[in-house]
Amino acid sequence: MKEEVKIPEIVNKETSRRGFLKGAAITAGGAIALATIGGVRPKEVKAAEAPKVVQRYLFAERQNCTGCRACEYACNIKHEGVVRPSVARIHVLKHKGVVDIPVICWHCDDHPCVAACPTTPKSLTVDPKSNGIILNEKTCIGEKCMKCQEACPAAYVRSNPDTGLPLMCDMCGGDPECVKACLQQSGKPQGPCLVANTMGFGVNLAYRNVKPVKAAEDMMDLLFYPSKGDRVVAGKSGKGR
Repeated sequence: MKEEVKIPEIVNKETSRRGFLKGAAITAGGAIALATIGGVRPKEVKAAEAPKVVQRYLFAERQNCTGCRACEYACNIKHEGVVRPSVARIHVLKHKGVVDIPVICWHCDDHPCVAACPTTPKSLTVDPKSNGIILNEKTCIGEKCMKCQEACPAAYVRSNPDTGLPLMCDMCGGDPECVKACLQQSGKPQGPCLVANTMGFGVNLAYRNVKPVKAAEDMMDLLFYPSKGDRVVAGKSGKGR
C-alpha cells in the first residue's frame, strides 16, 4: 500500500479569496523569515540623490510680502548664529507704515559694486558658482569708503552697525536660506514673495530703475484707491483704477 501524500491544507481545502490571500501572506512571511535566519537578506535599493541645483539670482514677488521677516531671521541664523535683523543680508522695508518691500541684492551680471571697490586687490569678489558677493573683511575699509553702496542700482547695500562693513549677499553658496524660510511661511493661494532661479531674467535691465522706495510707492498705488469724498480719482500713475 502506497503511502498517501498529504497536500498542504491551504491548497487542499476550498477557501474564500480572503482566506487564500491570508494563507499566501503567511507562507511568504515564513519564507522571508527563513531567508533572514539563513543570512540571506533582500538587497537594499537606495534611491539616487537628485543633483543639487545652484541658484544664482534672487527675485521678489513684492505683492506677496506680508512683512513676516522670516527671511531676515533665516539669514541671521545662517550668518551670525543669532536673530538680529539689523545685520541681516536681506531686509524688509516698511514704507510709510503701510506696505512691506523685500530689499534684495540683484546679483547683477556686471557687478557694479565689485567694479566700484577701490582696494587692491578688491575686497569684493564674485563666487563663480553661486554668483554670491564675497566680502574680504580684512581688506575692506568699510564706512570710510562705501563705494559699493553708491554703485548699487538696487539701493540694497547697507553697513553693519557694529563694524561699518557692507553687508553683502553671498547667496548662501547657491542655496539661499531666505528663500526657504519664505516658502515655509507663505500661504495659499498667496505664494512666497522670495524665489531663486538659475537665470537672471531682466535683472540688469527693467528692474534697475525700480529701487525699494519706488517699488513701495508703486505697490501703494496698486493696492489702494485714492478718493475725494465718494469719488475715486486716478492714482499716481495717472491712470484710473
